[in-house]
Amino acid sequence: MSNAKLNFKSPKGDFKWCFITGQGRTNALNGKSEYSVNVVVPIADAKAAVEQLDDFWAQNKPKGAKTAKSMGYKVSEDGQNATFTFKTQTTFPTGEAKKVRIYNAAGEEISMPADTRIGNGSRGRVAGVAAVYDAGAAARGVSLFLDSVQLTKFVPYTNGAGFDPEEDEGGFDGFAQAKLFERDEEV
Repeated sequence: MSNAKLNFKSPKGDFKWCFITGQGRTNALNGKSEYSVNVVVPIADAKAAVEQLDDFWAQNKPKGAKTAKSMGYKVSEDGQNATFTFKTQTTFPTGEAKKVRIYNAAGEEISMPADTRIGNGSRGRVAGVAAVYDAGAAARGVSLFLDSVQLTKFVPYTNGAGFDPEEDEGGFDGFAQAKLFERDEEV
C-alpha cells in the first residue's frame, strides 16, 4: 500500500455542493459526517491538474494495479468540464473538530458568519492533499482531502427557491379544499 501524498490545489472553477461548515453532510457509504466541495473547471483550464493527478497515480499506484476506480476528478460526459471532489471528515480521530480554512481572493484568511453557507455559483479554488488509496483490487485510486477554500466570487446558499402565484388549471389552494375521495358519477 502506498503512503504517497501530494499537496494539491484545484484550478479556479465553479463550486457545487459546498459543505464546509457545521456538521457538513453525511457520507452515504459510511454514515460519517464529512466536509466536501466539488469544483467544476472547463477542461482546457483543468488539463494541467488532471495530468498532475494522472502522473501521481502512475508513479505511486499499488503493485499490480492497472486502472484506478477514481482519480479525485471526473470528466463530464460531453468532455467540456472536469469536476474535482475534495472531502474530509468533520472530526479528527481524537474527536476534535476540524475546521476548513476560508480565504478571500487576496489570499487572506477570513471568517464566515455562522448562518452563512457557500452556494452554487460561487467561484474559487480548493487546496488539500492527494493520496493514493488501496482497498483491494476493485477499490484503488486517488482521493482529494480538503484543507482550505479560496473564494474569488461568493454567492450565498439560499434554502429553497419558492414559487410565484399560479392561477392556471383551477388555482389549487391546498388539500383541505380538494375533494380527494369523491367518485365520479357511477355508470
